[in-house]
Amino acid sequence: MNMHQPFRRRTLKQLAGMTALGAVNALRAPRVLAADKPPRLSIPGVAGKVIQRQDADYEIWRQAMVWHMSKPKRYPDLIVQAKSDQDVIAAVNHAAKGGLKVAIRSGGHNSNGSCLRDGGMAIDVSSMDQVRIDEAKRTASIQPGVRSLELIQAARAKGLAFPVPHCPSVGLSGFTMGGGMGWNWPQFGGMATHSILGADVVTADGRMQRATPTENPDLYWAVRGSGPGFFGVVTRLDLQLYPAPKSIMASSYIFPLAALDTVTAAIESVRKKHDVSRIEPILVLMHHPEVPADAPPEKSKICFFTAFAFEDSEQKAREALLPFAQSELASKCLVKMEYQPFAYEGLYDRYFSLNDPAGRCARYAVDNIFTNDASKALHALAQHFRAAPTKDCHVLTAMNLRIRNQADACFSWVADTFVGPYAIWDDEQDDARNFAWLRGFLPLIDPFAIGHYVNEIDGRGDPDRYRQCFSEANWQRLQQLRRQYDPKGVFHSYLGHS
Repeated sequence: MNMHQPFRRRTLKQLAGMTALGAVNALRAPRVLAADKPPRLSIPGVAGKVIQRQDADYEIWRQAMVWHMSKPKRYPDLIVQAKSDQDVIAAVNHAAKGGLKVAIRSGGHNSNGSCLRDGGMAIDVSSMDQVRIDEAKRTASIQPGVRSLELIQAARAKGLAFPVPHCPSVGLSGFTMGGGMGWNWPQFGGMATHSILGADVVTADGRMQRATPTENPDLYWAVRGSGPGFFGVVTRLDLQLYPAPKSIMASSYIFPLAALDTVTAAIESVRKKHDVSRIEPILVLMHHPEVPADAPPEKSKICFFTAFAFEDSEQKAREALLPFAQSELASKCLVKMEYQPFAYEGLYDRYFSLNDPAGRCARYAVDNIFTNDASKALHALAQHFRAAPTKDCHVLTAMNLRIRNQADACFSWVADTFVGPYAIWDDEQDDARNFAWLRGFLPLIDPFAIGHYVNEIDGRGDPDRYRQCFSEANWQRLQQLRRQYDPKGVFHSYLGHS
């Protein structure tokens, strides 16, 4: 769901400065004296900065392209910081002419760091961050560098909203193109990718093409769900907006992990007996934030359930949350916090204050399933979760996804629930231990999978998991369209598939 990293808008240069302290020992480019400094490469038609691997500041810029600390040891030959559509077109033409394979970076949020590939060119479009709102049409036109909080603030000024990521700093282009589970998905069209109305795409031949249901419909289909394996550069997305809710409320309930049976049974009972189709329910298995990291699991692991209501009035929000307040969630929990009012910014603060592990800058590994058997999947993984290698590791369960089957989107699944384990740690020396823990979930939860979410899959461990993020028919169609639109292989595919 891309629920990581607290928001604070910075330029890429400032971010690079932040990572520079940690990058000094990792520098691979040879140091040069100022007098010997090679001239900057320029690409005809590109006004933005071009960084070569031999440039002294290359490693700072390279590391800054991925926000978290799991910096892949993959090194593009060139990094092009595009400022405009023309920059993107010129960069793609230069790459195609020179035989440079291209990867795209917009938000740099992907846990695999898929924007960094060995050799070739990385085109960074994060500085392209224009937002235009059409209040009458209820649409937004955004460039690929726009972040979650920026869109929601611009939309709210017009009384509108969008299912933006749960983390305020996530780049919207990668989020929506890969599916996108955003705030208030039940009422805002399910997966955010289904709210893409059109896109401007630079294809491998250096042409700007419009992708809509009637213009280049194959491209439009691929934009809506292909995520990090898309065979082009999206420079603008047109999005459907929705009326902003007038009241946002949440009720939360905390249980020990040992009471997971009670929690799942109560949630199932409420959902069976009441109409909660407008509720966004989230269950997190996590380490209690006030318990020491080395405390035994029976004292430290908890179930944290929250139901969010987005309604037209406070009364309607209370009515929507009432079934949970009348259930065993309320009567048997350790702690409850009911009918809490929020603005969108407050939702971000709430999420990161209560589930802080998902918001801090660390090393990450993520995987997931879409399922219609959430309770069975959770019980299958609970014992393995108890052995989490760090206190920040957690399992996120997002229910009531309300996904619709749409023939004009390559997003493939209709499922009720997302279940995703997250490994989060600090030291590179602990990589193997955390990856092993994460991958230990897969044989436990995969039997309950309908499919997987391409934005948060651990493709480093098994590249074929990317294929499993699509139906067989949609995967084959993506490959056919790649051959059609990118016959010379200018653009990278998914990790392990290029």
